[in-house]
Amino acid sequence: MKRYLSNEMKQYLRLVSDASEEEISELKEWVTAGNSPYSNPWDIADERGTELPFIQAKREIFSLADDID
Repeated sequence: MKRYLSNEMKQYLRLVSDASEEEISELKEWVTAGNSPYSNPWDIADERGTELPFIQAKREIFSLADDID
């Protein structure tokens, strides 16, 4: 399973080429804990109800926080 998730993360990071070192580090922790990079710990989903991938969800949280400030 870890091998599968590691490969999935590598594939995902090819799609998110603008990921910061911090985002990559947090993603690696998330995947190492046994989670898919295509899921997120905040259960954030798009308008269709599809769960957002980790980095996209993290960016959405920061965007919402900026809107509140």
